[in-house]
Amino acid sequence: MIENLGYVDYAIIAIAAIGSAVIKNGVGVGAGIFMLPFLSLVLPAKVALGLGAPIMLVSDIAGVVYYWKEWDKRELLLLLPPAVLGVVVGASMIKVIPNELFRFWVGLFAIGFSSYQLLKLIQSRPEASAGWVKRVPKPKEAIPLFFGFVGGMASSVIHAGGLVMSFYLIQKSRDKRAFVGTFVLFFAIINLLKVFAYVSIDILNVEIVLLAAIISPLIILGGFWGNALNKRVSQKTFRAVVLALILVIGIGLLIKT
Repeated sequence: MIENLGYVDYAIIAIAAIGSAVIKNGVGVGAGIFMLPFLSLVLPAKVALGLGAPIMLVSDIAGVVYYWKEWDKRELLLLLPPAVLGVVVGASMIKVIPNELFRFWVGLFAIGFSSYQLLKLIQSRPEASAGWVKRVPKPKEAIPLFFGFVGGMASSVIHAGGLVMSFYLIQKSRDKRAFVGTFVLFFAIINLLKVFAYVSIDILNVEIVLLAAIISPLIILGGFWGNALNKRVSQKTFRAVVLALILVIGIGLLIKT
């Protein structure tokens, strides 16, 4: 399959890999949903899904280096156990439940959440806009179990885990560096699990992993650009970009349903 790809096909795969790395290390959310449609242009949908896991794993590893120890350990300990279960459940569902149905509800939730939060951001007074965590109420402690599980499952099924987790982490993170730092370490672990899960259901093989390895320098370069972007953008602008990305991605998911 891979040997039948042309130069244009490889260029599209490279754009998908670089773009997802920039997004992942720049604003965190949206990397998987950006990448999957691009890869699906030149690869069968489930092959594209399989290739996405090692591509994002490389990006996440680069992100862990760039955001070393800037993550929130407490949130990771709360989120990872249910997320692991979500990955297992999601992988078992790939061949059973239509992706379109899951995509529809994730997209609908994304549009509702981001529209509401953007409206609050626009209407907020200047003196109330300085803090990262003052704009939205704190979720209850039981909520991480829900978001961890759904995030792991959404990541496994359509690489939409970042979209789901952003709903939670953008409310819990103390600043933009903690947001992305927690985000990339969480998904470094999740995407490693997904690699093994995808191998077990035969949508990832050695040939695809080698392709991801070949383009890994481009992924690392994209991660460098994303990290530089994060350092140069204000917290208010950063939050607005994250919410706008969620809105656009949500609309895109509904259009594709």
